[in-house]
Amino acid sequence: MHLFTIDDIGSLNRDFFSPDPISRFQYEKVHEAKKGSAEHQAERDLMLAVLEDGIACFQGYFSKPSRTNEQLFLEAEEWTSSNDDEVFSFNNVCETLGLNPSRLRKGLERWKERQITVVSEWRKLHRSTNSVI
Repeated sequence: MHLFTIDDIGSLNRDFFSPDPISRFQYEKVHEAKKGSAEHQAERDLMLAVLEDGIACFQGYFSKPSRTNEQLFLEAEEWTSSNDDEVFSFNNVCETLGLNPSRLRKGLERWKERQITVVSEWRKLHRSTNSVI
């Protein structure tokens, strides 16, 4: 009793061991998607770092008097308030990260107004205590 002939074995070899173009296509599609995903994640990480630095300059240098600090604050404020459409503009960075640039901008402005109020109240309090002494 013969189960397979030589021709059958040759046919099996061709069927089982020949390259499958669909599998190759699927592999390339998945591999390219992962590669693209990694590149996209790296871009998002860079944009997050830019946003974090911009906010750190805005908040960190706001009330620290020096020419350098004032310049860094002003540059951060200009960046956050601009409506540019460049790759690393505030709007584009926020939108890429899934943030609403208008809401974040308003939040930074509210923070700045609170800081101005706190400093103003501190100065008033400081002046009134100095005049009492």
